[in-house]
Amino acid sequence: MDYVALGSSFAAGPGIPNIIDPRCGRSDNNYAHLVAEALQLTLTDVTCSGATINNIIGTPQNGRPAQITAVTDATDVVTATIGGNDVNYMADLHRNSCAVEGTTAVPGNDPAVPDPFDPLICTQFNLAAAQEQLAGLTAELVDMVEAIQEAAPNARVVLVDYLTILPQNGKPCPGLPLDREEIGYSLDVARQLALATKHAAQRTGAELVELSKASRHHDVCSADPWVTAWEFGPDIFAGGALAYHPNEEGMEAAAALVIDQLS
Repeated sequence: MDYVALGSSFAAGPGIPNIIDPRCGRSDNNYAHLVAEALQLTLTDVTCSGATINNIIGTPQNGRPAQITAVTDATDVVTATIGGNDVNYMADLHRNSCAVEGTTAVPGNDPAVPDPFDPLICTQFNLAAAQEQLAGLTAELVDMVEAIQEAAPNARVVLVDYLTILPQNGKPCPGLPLDREEIGYSLDVARQLALATKHAAQRTGAELVELSKASRHHDVCSADPWVTAWEFGPDIFAGGALAYHPNEEGMEAAAALVIDQLS
């Protein structure tokens, strides 16, 4: 069976060994590879860190064609984790963490390798624009799923939402240098992102894996986190940490849930 994996960094797996596409921070231990190995699927993985919905349905990224070009009428399974970059979810967490006194973000990558994460770290963005994008996110996800279904009429399309990063109680911790107001805002963004993904699945008939729900007690402040704390490097492309992204345990948990869904 032919399997195509689409999505952003939470699907690509930057910071997890082994990186097989430095431009996209794509690991051969991301959930798509683990799923394909377990279920003996033929995988085409076009996930790419920093991707937006537009990078799936039509806009090239980092020298790569739009991800949907990998989907054909021979495709049997498609997974997609997307939407976080459309609403500046990571950008907001990084921006606020960078603002903490004495905190710096130094990914420490090889300067000869293009760094797809630079635009996401310690940069400003338009909060009003992010809120506007959240309001239209469900419709954009629906359009994306319908485009995938048109390209692969017989495929199972599985939307996989984002791992939980923030504690539900809104309290900061050493690995999360934000105040309660900042955490509260990002918790709301995460909630709306998960709801948009769920509603898009309901409206299109796509399947849904709710990683956000399954990982609720594995946030960055928990005793068993499935995501990294506010830390970087020493080399993301050699498996060094990328802040607030899935760690190996998180990817393994994601894979287990996708495997269960497909089985």
